[in-house]
Amino acid sequence: MTSADLSFLSVVADGPDDYVIGNGETFVNVPAVAAAVIELMDGTRTADDVRARVRESHDIDVDVADFVRDLEGLGLLAPPRRPPNFWDRIRPELVRPLFSRAADAVVLAVFSCAVAAIVARPEILPTYTGLVWADSLAFTVAFAAGSWLLVFVHELSHIFAARSLGVRAELSLGTRMQFLVVQTKVTGIWQTPRKARYRVHLAGMRTDLFLFSAGACALLFTDSGAIRLVMLICLSQIVWQFLFFMRTDVYYAYANLTGEKNLMEDAQSYLRAVIGRRPAPGASRGVRRYAWFLVVGRVLGLAFFAGYTVPITIAACRGALDELAASPGSPAPLATLAIIALGWVLYLYVFARRGVRALRARRSAGAG
Repeated sequence: MTSADLSFLSVVADGPDDYVIGNGETFVNVPAVAAAVIELMDGTRTADDVRARVRESHDIDVDVADFVRDLEGLGLLAPPRRPPNFWDRIRPELVRPLFSRAADAVVLAVFSCAVAAIVARPEILPTYTGLVWADSLAFTVAFAAGSWLLVFVHELSHIFAARSLGVRAELSLGTRMQFLVVQTKVTGIWQTPRKARYRVHLAGMRTDLFLFSAGACALLFTDSGAIRLVMLICLSQIVWQFLFFMRTDVYYAYANLTGEKNLMEDAQSYLRAVIGRRPAPGASRGVRRYAWFLVVGRVLGLAFFAGYTVPITIAACRGALDELAASPGSPAPLATLAIIALGWVLYLYVFARRGVRALRARRSAGAG
C-alpha cells in the first residue's frame, strides 16, 4: 500500500540542515531528513520504501507513520481551504516586469537624479513650516488623503511583489505601538527561496524611494505644495520602516538575513529571562543583539511619534483653532478638528479590537 501523497507541500532549503515545509498557510522548520521524507512521499511509494530510502541516504531510521501523525497534528496533511480574494486575480506574469532588472535600473536612475537635484538645490527638501497651508481644512484633508493613498500604494507594492512570485497576499488594518497601520499578510512567502523574499519585504520602500526621488526631480521645474507633501509622506514611510523594533519591512528583511524565524518572540523571551534573572538557554547572538535594540527602539518609536506625528497634528490643530478664533462657528476649522479626532478614534478602535482578540485567544488556549 502506498504512503500518503504529500507532493502538495512546499519544501524550501533555508540554511544548513534547515528546511521550511508548508501547505501555503501553515509552515514549519524541519531538518534535512524530514524534508527528504516529504519529497519521497509522492503517493507512489510505500511507507517501508520511504523508510528504507531515508535510512540509506541519511543513515537515520524514521518511523513514517509517526511522522505523518506529527504532520497531521500541525495541520499540514491537506492544502488550506481558503476562498479566493481580490488580489488572487493578479496574474504573476502581469506584475513580474515591475521587479525586473530594467525596473531596478529605472529606480536607481531616478534616485541618482534626485540626489543631484537636492545637492544643487537643498531647498527642494520639504519642511513642516512649508507644508502647512493657510487653509487648515484643505491641508488636513490633503494630508489625511495623501497619507492613506500613499500607504495603500506602499502596501500594493508588497502585494504586487508577492503575486509576482505566485504568493497569496491579504490586506488588513493593525497597530504598531501608537501607530495605526495598513498591513499586508504574506504567509506564503515561506514557500519561496530565501533570497526571493527580499523582493516582497522591500517592495514598499522601493516604491516610496521612487516617488520621493521623482518628486525631487519634479521640483526642479515647478514648485508645488502637493509634491512636497508627497515627498514628506514617502520619506517618513521610509524612516518608519527602519524602526524595526516593530514588525516593519526592515524587521522582516533583517530576520530573513539572520535566519531567525521567530526573532521578535525569541527576543522578548530573552528579555523576560534577563529581567527575571533567569537563564536564557538557546538564545542566539542575533537574538541577544536584537533584544537590546528592541529596548532602545521603544524610545526611538516615541521619538518618531514626537518628531513627525505630533508636529503635523499640532500644526494642523493650531491653524484650525486660529481660524475658529477669527471666525467663531465656521464649519471648516471644526471639520478639520473632527477629521483629526476621527483618525485617533479609528486607531483606538483597532488597538482595542486587537487586544480583545488576543485576550480571547489566550483564554481559549488556557481552556484547551
